[in-house]
Amino acid sequence: MHTKWTVPNEKHEKAIVDFIASILKKPESSEFLADFLDFQKKIAFYGSLNGLAQALVKIAFPGVPDFYQGSELWDLRLVDPDNRGPIDFTNRIQLLQALCGDGEGWAVPVRELLSHWDDGRIKMFLVCKALGFRVSNPALFAQGDYIPVEASGKKKENVFAFARRSRSAWVLIAVPRLSTKLVVPGEPPIGKEVWGTNTLCLPRNAPEEWVNVFTGERVTSRESCLYLRDVFKEFPVALLAVSSAERKLSAS
Repeated sequence: MHTKWTVPNEKHEKAIVDFIASILKKPESSEFLADFLDFQKKIAFYGSLNGLAQALVKIAFPGVPDFYQGSELWDLRLVDPDNRGPIDFTNRIQLLQALCGDGEGWAVPVRELLSHWDDGRIKMFLVCKALGFRVSNPALFAQGDYIPVEASGKKKENVFAFARRSRSAWVLIAVPRLSTKLVVPGEPPIGKEVWGTNTLCLPRNAPEEWVNVFTGERVTSRESCLYLRDVFKEFPVALLAVSSAERKLSAS
């Protein structure tokens, strides 16, 4: 409003730069920065929950998921040209190898990933597991139907869910939303205390037995519903696949 790149108002621009520099001084000399850093710690946690939810929805939604290189961890870059900067691939390879262990399973428990959410490994874990499942089920994601899934209960507005279906193959995706109304900063939205008796209403002919791809937990429906306390028992987002027993039943 007060300057243009064609006709720069140098005095105004300098005043803006000086103002920003003054409020970003060390906390002991800046009341603003002390307050801001405390606020930032709180919203960063909720931002991480949104980031996990967005990554999973992007992977499972109809279409082809698009990932910028370097966004395997928390990505604080803006769009062009920020996302063209150098990427520490060596660090990412080492983190992924540490997560994978000896290749026989994931070496790091999900509870550890949750307790150290700020280091970004939890996002890398989610992206790797979800993309791996997508690669193993190409027809389900390339040709499968998209079926919205409704929630019920007092917290029905705090979850977004949908299913993908291709013939007898199913997958169910559920993520939390409006998490500031669910938990305090640092507390993941998991378990009975958060979700109580709220449920997901399964589509018609949906399987009864599911397996959580992220945790390996088995989740069983009751009267065509899944309790959210079971869906989000150990992990704040869910990718539920049809269990092996259910697949055998469908095949027979």
